[in-house]
Amino acid sequence: MDKKRLGFVGFVKSIPVQAPCLLAGGLCILLGTACSLAPDTVQKSILGWVIVGIGALLGILWLVLCILRKAKDMLSIWLLWGMGACMRLQFILRMPYNLMQHDVRTFEDTEGHAGYILYYFREAQLPDFDVRTAWQYYHPPLHHMLCAGWMHLMSALGLENQPLYESMQVVPFLWSSAALMVFAVILRELGLKQRALTLPLAVMALHPSFIYLAGALNNDILSILLMLTALLYTVRWYHRPTWRYIIPLALSIGFGMMAKLSAWLAAPAAATVFLVMLWKNRRKPLPYIRQYGVFLLLCVPTALWWEIRNAILWDMPLTYIPMLSSSSKQYVGDHPVWERLFDFSPHQFRYIYDCFTIYGQDYSEYNPLVGLMKTAVFDEYIKPEHVAHITGFGEVLFWSQAVLAALVLVCMVTGFLHKGRTAWPLKTGMLLVYAATMVSYYSFCFTFAHTCTQSARYATPAVYISLLFLGIWSQEHTGKAAAVLRWCVTGAACVFMAASAAVYGAVLFI
Repeated sequence: MDKKRLGFVGFVKSIPVQAPCLLAGGLCILLGTACSLAPDTVQKSILGWVIVGIGALLGILWLVLCILRKAKDMLSIWLLWGMGACMRLQFILRMPYNLMQHDVRTFEDTEGHAGYILYYFREAQLPDFDVRTAWQYYHPPLHHMLCAGWMHLMSALGLENQPLYESMQVVPFLWSSAALMVFAVILRELGLKQRALTLPLAVMALHPSFIYLAGALNNDILSILLMLTALLYTVRWYHRPTWRYIIPLALSIGFGMMAKLSAWLAAPAAATVFLVMLWKNRRKPLPYIRQYGVFLLLCVPTALWWEIRNAILWDMPLTYIPMLSSSSKQYVGDHPVWERLFDFSPHQFRYIYDCFTIYGQDYSEYNPLVGLMKTAVFDEYIKPEHVAHITGFGEVLFWSQAVLAALVLVCMVTGFLHKGRTAWPLKTGMLLVYAATMVSYYSFCFTFAHTCTQSARYATPAVYISLLFLGIWSQEHTGKAAAVLRWCVTGAACVFMAASAAVYGAVLFI
């Protein structure tokens, strides 16, 4: 390629679309590694505040450029990604690795996700025992193996004990920041521009679910990254159905399920476009049948080898999940089904944080939708009893989320029904992912009727799918009614993002 004849701008445009993801990943590794080598908690906290400031400056710069109408799409992507990455990085620097975790415990333990990671670090082999006998070892091992690899790298750099354990949060930080960039590339692949691109990306950058998961040592965020990657390659394959895209698509779903079995939720979108393309080419189906055969050959063994191995060796069910006892204080199965589904009485919103009787509240959360709304912004742990300064900021964050979610739902329904430029198989596939996510979430909440199952981390695809539909709707709808709704959505999103930045950037750590 002749760079001189092409010119700098043309040369930049010729760079493969994967380059932003690779560059973003490289920056995350460099930043995360450098910050993990900071020698003590005090210095890390100071560094965290510096990174908060950098993130705020990037966000302010983006707002100013938007107001001046000089925010080009690629510049907006990088500014918003930088802001989101800063929010995630400062969070892991100031939040100890053993707080706000789910089923992790500590690295002094032999069970939980931390113990599972430590097992691979020390033993460098698959468990040679029934994994049901060690808590959380039933999970597929991809995330835990990668974390063990990170431990080896940091150990080689001289980190030991507590500093080594704290550095582990760099791994989910990398997954979460990379997921944000993959989301941006999906928006671009869908042909979204200007506000249709930047508004969903800005909400994704500052959404609490993806900030607190950036510090979570379990396997949630890696599965989310790989589900997003699968969706990206689904869109690309639909536009250009070649081997170049179907192989990464197969591996994305396969490795996603090797991280966490629930990554199958990426499959409905792929299945939809596969069927549509086969029907469109039904007179000459052989090239597509070949691709589908290779897809299955790559995806199925990658996705299910762990479950099949455990079924053969120890007769473990393929979809095994340990169940809490009905005598647990978290058990809510004694509430009638109609009450769990349709009770939205005001007393559930007197306290907008997740309710557990074991934490002193007068009831345990029993409505899955209410639990989803609460944990989407506060997880299970952020509440006034733990963070005194959250009062006021928390209320703004929760209620702005409720308004924004309702408005985005309207945009999603109307965006799906509208015949615009976005291909209907892609919209149908994404809607099926959303529906499968919510059906799976409710099924999980009723099968395992405990408060802890009513967590937004089991329904995160619903968040990014609804934001994609927000972008599609914003691009394709015009007229006075659409303009009013667009400004309402923008206003609610701005309040939501400001409240999230305040809570997770400052209030949580004052």
